[in-house]
Amino acid sequence: MKELNLKSVVLYSSICVYVVSLTQHCYCTTDSCGDSIMALLIGPLGLIFGGAGFSWLANPFLFSAWFSFKNKPLRTIVVSSISVAFMASFLVFKRIISDEAGNYSEIVSYRLGYWLWLLSGMIMLVGSILVYGRSKPGIN
Repeated sequence: MKELNLKSVVLYSSICVYVVSLTQHCYCTTDSCGDSIMALLIGPLGLIFGGAGFSWLANPFLFSAWFSFKNKPLRTIVVSSISVAFMASFLVFKRIISDEAGNYSEIVSYRLGYWLWLLSGMIMLVGSILVYGRSKPGIN
C-alpha cells in the first residue's frame, strides 16, 4: 500500500468510526444512558464542573490530529496520543455531571459509542506511527 493510500485509509477510517460513534450511547448512569452527540455538543460545559468532563478535551486534540495528519505525522503522533489519553481517562471516573443543577450520577457501564470514540483515536495514533515510520529513509 502506498504511503498516500495508507494516510487516506487511516484518516478516513478514524473519521468514519468517530461519526458512527456519535450515533450511539456512550455510557449509562443509574438514571439514563448518554447520547454521544449530546456529549460532544454539551461536553464543553462539563469542563466547568471538572471530573469526567475533562475527557471531552480529547475531541479538539483528535480534530487537530486529523488536520495535521497529511503534512505533519510527528505532530499527529503527539496530539493523537494526548487525545487517546483523555479518552481513556474517562474510564477512571466513577460519576458524571447529570444535570444543570450540578447533580452527579454514577457511571454504571460504557456503551458502544464510547468504545468507537476510543477506537477512532487509536486508529489515528497507530496510523500516524505507521506513516511516520514509513516516511523515514530505509524503512519499508
